[in-house]
Amino acid sequence: MSDKPKFPIPLTILTGFLGAGKTTLLNHILHGEHGLKIAVLVNDFGAVNIDTQLVVGIEGETVSLSNGCICCTIRDDLLLAVIDLLKRPEPPEYILIETSGVSDPASVAVTFALPEVARAVRIDSIVTVIDAEQLRTLDDEYSQLAFAQIAVADIIILNKVDVTPPDVMTQLKDDIGKFIPMARIYETSFASVPLELLLGVGQYDSERVHQRTAKDVHVHGVGEASDHDHEHHHEHEDDHAHHDDHHDHDHSLVFSTWSWSSEAPLALNNVRDFLEMLPKTIYRAKGFLWITEFAAKRAVVQVVGRRASLRLGEAWGEGETRRNQLVFIASHGGIDAEALQSALDACAVPDESGTAGQGQSLEIVRQ
Repeated sequence: MSDKPKFPIPLTILTGFLGAGKTTLLNHILHGEHGLKIAVLVNDFGAVNIDTQLVVGIEGETVSLSNGCICCTIRDDLLLAVIDLLKRPEPPEYILIETSGVSDPASVAVTFALPEVARAVRIDSIVTVIDAEQLRTLDDEYSQLAFAQIAVADIIILNKVDVTPPDVMTQLKDDIGKFIPMARIYETSFASVPLELLLGVGQYDSERVHQRTAKDVHVHGVGEASDHDHEHHHEHEDDHAHHDDHHDHDHSLVFSTWSWSSEAPLALNNVRDFLEMLPKTIYRAKGFLWITEFAAKRAVVQVVGRRASLRLGEAWGEGETRRNQLVFIASHGGIDAEALQSALDACAVPDESGTAGQGQSLEIVRQ
């Protein structure tokens, strides 16, 4: 590891639709032995599970890890956040930015292509994580958004291949290969990709970003654009000066979000029933719960498409208030807040006698 990073510092943009596995990949990088001082900037939808044993210092919203990584949350302006990193006494040797699952990475790429920034930061690659099992199930605006993220990728990570039928995988690879023939495609489960294939590979193709508005953002046979979306794509296809108008969509018109929290202990069977009966309009849910049967540790909830998981996370801290906190992301209008509130409140244990399920498995499959 060098004492001083060399400018311009390489930067990787990590993107992918909701639940594709971006946070899993970030954890993989943060826990890896890569010999680099990597700064990871995460967005508000991300929740990186940093092992407390790796933490060597906390400064404001920046966490320093023992392997040289630092992890920061993007609160305001992304460009200012990167500039602040570069001004640190020991600036990073590498920067990785996780974009929101509902954002377009092209606008981020254009930001760092500005002449005054390019001297300090160099885009190394745009990595797009794909949920191979779920991609074909997206439609309309969701399909358009997912393929907008694919269209500018230099590296494609086809994730969750262990649960994807072989014929779906074959067709998906063929479609993506025709759509972006120069991109590298890696097949994986749990986003387990060797870091040497992702960092410092110099695969960034700026021409693809500039030409993106001149092509339909869908793959024939996988995602079809509506007439309205075709009109929207061609409105500015030759006018890069209107880039922000084209890419910065108001995603509140496409997605609905809702959060829930409480300080009441929950019963495992009630939580399992709740997750199994979640409406299909909910694409993503994540958070942690206080479950009576496993009271010593947080129960971590992950819902992606048709799949839901419930696993034990870190132990509650000494003197820490145990509580429940969940965030849901759904199709526009796809959340019935009153019904969810009622169902979650009903998961509470009425008294301390609800501990008979000691030792039950947390495994769950959402139908």
